[in-house]
Amino acid sequence: MRNSFSLVAVLLCAILFVTSCSKRADVNIQSVNFETLSVPTAGYWNGSDATGSFTSSGMKFDNQYNVAWQAWSGFSYSQKNDVTTGDFTNEFSVIDPANLKNKFAIFYPSFGGDIFSQFTNNQDFTIESIDLCNSTYTALTLKNGNAFSKKFGGNLGTDPDWYKVTINGYDHSNKLIGSKEVYLADFRFADSSKDFILSKWTTVDLTSLGKVNKITFSFASSDTGAYGINTPTYVCMDNLRYIKEDVIL
Repeated sequence: MRNSFSLVAVLLCAILFVTSCSKRADVNIQSVNFETLSVPTAGYWNGSDATGSFTSSGMKFDNQYNVAWQAWSGFSYSQKNDVTTGDFTNEFSVIDPANLKNKFAIFYPSFGGDIFSQFTNNQDFTIESIDLCNSTYTALTLKNGNAFSKKFGGNLGTDPDWYKVTINGYDHSNKLIGSKEVYLADFRFADSSKDFILSKWTTVDLTSLGKVNKITFSFASSDTGAYGINTPTYVCMDNLRYIKEDVIL
């Protein structure tokens, strides 16, 4: 009789185990990159076709294009990697020389309010990480300065300059859930050998944002004047990874 009860107990445990496993949430990582996008012959897309956005791997990236000024804001995408031209004509290149023909997105802020990248299904997800890098235009301006922006560190390399981007995450009801600051250049170290301008693709942990439906970027810099930031406010992004939970019934 004791053996019979033991067998029943084992069977019940097995059934409970299988049932619990069949209802578990399997977590997998989805990656948003831009390799499937068609790139115009110029090597970049800036919204001049007036479509207002592009979509990649389940995320929509908004764009604003002013025909009169032939100017864009929000998100564009590119595969340019000119790492030597340091002026406005090279706003679509990433400074990382190892990028080659890899496709990536570029963000430039709008004067008319926030522009977002958001999940197209209106759901909230935990974004695990994103890869960021400076554009060539921004990086070489920080390094050398120009008529509008100072050389970071100054002539002696000791000025405590800094430049950062803040990633802001919102849920599907447009509530700000969390923010993450990332320094794209920092010259505030007592040991100047630690000063840096972000010149390689760098993975940034975004799990602290919580579950979000959309993100946008904002900039701040020590080089600021009467009309705002003097630093060219661009950031390149790639490989946004988010956690997708699939419930197995």
